[in-house]
Amino acid sequence: MKYFIKTYGCKLNHSDSALMEIFLNENYERAEDMDSAHFVILNTCGVVDTTSNKILKEAKELKEKGKIVILGGCLPETMKNECRKISDGIFSPTNIDKINEVVKIVLDGGKVEMFDSTELDKSIFIRNEKPVNSISSIIAISEGCLGCCSYCVTRLARRKLVSFDMENILLQVNHFLKNGFKEIQLTSQDLAVYGFDKGSQNLPLLLNRINSLEGDFRVKLGMMNPGWAKKIVDEVLEEMDSEKYYKFLHIPVQSGSTELLSKMRRGYKREDFEEIADKFRNKFDDVIFSTDIIVGHPLETDDMFLETVEMLKVVRPEIIHIFKFSKRPNTLDEKLRDLPDRIKKDRSRIITRLFHKMNEDTNKKFIGKIECVLVIEKRADIFLSRTNSGRTVVLRENNLHIGEFINVKIVSSKWNYLEGTSVF
Repeated sequence: MKYFIKTYGCKLNHSDSALMEIFLNENYERAEDMDSAHFVILNTCGVVDTTSNKILKEAKELKEKGKIVILGGCLPETMKNECRKISDGIFSPTNIDKINEVVKIVLDGGKVEMFDSTELDKSIFIRNEKPVNSISSIIAISEGCLGCCSYCVTRLARRKLVSFDMENILLQVNHFLKNGFKEIQLTSQDLAVYGFDKGSQNLPLLLNRINSLEGDFRVKLGMMNPGWAKKIVDEVLEEMDSEKYYKFLHIPVQSGSTELLSKMRRGYKREDFEEIADKFRNKFDDVIFSTDIIVGHPLETDDMFLETVEMLKVVRPEIIHIFKFSKRPNTLDEKLRDLPDRIKKDRSRIITRLFHKMNEDTNKKFIGKIECVLVIEKRADIFLSRTNSGRTVVLRENNLHIGEFINVKIVSSKWNYLEGTSVF
C-alpha cells in the first residue's frame, strides 16, 4: 500500500515528516502524489486560523474523495474535536514513532487517537537520506519551549522543553555530511533554550562541537526567542565566527512596544532585541537578521504599532515574517476582543512596504560584488545558492552542481534575492 505525507508549517514539522517516512517505509511505499496514495497523512500547523481552516477543508475534501486521512502535527492537540470529525485517525507530534500503529488500526477499519504523554528524544532515529535536488537537511535539536506567550498555541501542542541528546545530534550531522549534504539547518521551537532542561549541555557547546567536525559545509541556525537569546548571544556569536556558520540569526521580536511585549508575556524588552541586533551587526560585516512581527494584536494601540515601525527602521531586518493576529483555542488571548480585519491588513501593508523598500536599498549595494556561494538547490532551470551570510543568490546557468562552492558576480537584485553569474 502507498502513503503520502503533506507537511504544513515550520521546519520542525518537516523534520517530523522525514522521520515518519523512516517508520512508514518499513511497511508501505511512498506515493508520488495524493491521488495515487491509499492513505494520506497531513502533518498540520495551527499557528494561524487561515492555515488551520485550509487544512481542515483539505482533509474533508480528501475524505469526500474516498481517501483514508490521518492528521498529525499541532492541530490534533489544539483542535481535537474538529480533527476527529473529519479524519480516520489523529496523533500528536510526540507520537510520530507510533505512526505504524496508528496506520494499522486505521487500515483495519478502526479509528484511533494517539496522545501518549511520554517524552520522545527524536535524535535517536537516523534518517538515511541522500541529496537529490537539494543538499540541505533539517535536524531538530529539541522540542517544546520554556515560554508562556499569551497568544501561542504551539506551546500547548509541543508541550514542555525536551532537549535531544547532543551526541546523537552530532551523529546525525556527521551522517548527513557523509551522505553528501552540505547545508545543515538546526531547528526547534527555540534554539536558545537548548539544554536548559538538561544542565550539562547548551547551544554554544553544541555549536562548538559542530565547529570541530571536518568538511566544507554550512550551518543555518533556526529561531531563538530574544528573552533567552540575550543570555547566550555572546557565546553564540563567538562560535559563529567560523566559515561553517552562515551569519544568519532569526530573532522573533513580535512587537516594538515593550508594553505590548509585557502583555503578550514575551519575557523581554524592545531594548533586548535591539542589543542582540547591534552585537550581531558589529561582529560581522555582512549578516542576515530575521525577525517576526505580529500586527493587530487585540491590545495593540496605534502608538504601539508606530513603535514597531520605528524599531524596524532602526534595526532594518533583512527578513521580516509578518503575521496578522489570529485567535487560537485555549490561549490566554482567545477571549480578547479582536481588532477589525481592516486594521490588521492596513498595518500588515505598512510593514510590508517598509520591508520591501529597505531590502531593495540593501540588495542594490551588492551589484557588481564578487561573492562565494554554496549551490544548495536546483529548481526547474535555475539554481539557488547562498552567500556566507545566507543571502539567496539565483543562478541561471546549466553547468553548475549542487553542493559546490563557487565565486559569483552579482549582476542584479530584487527585494528578496540577488541574481548572479559564476566567475571561474
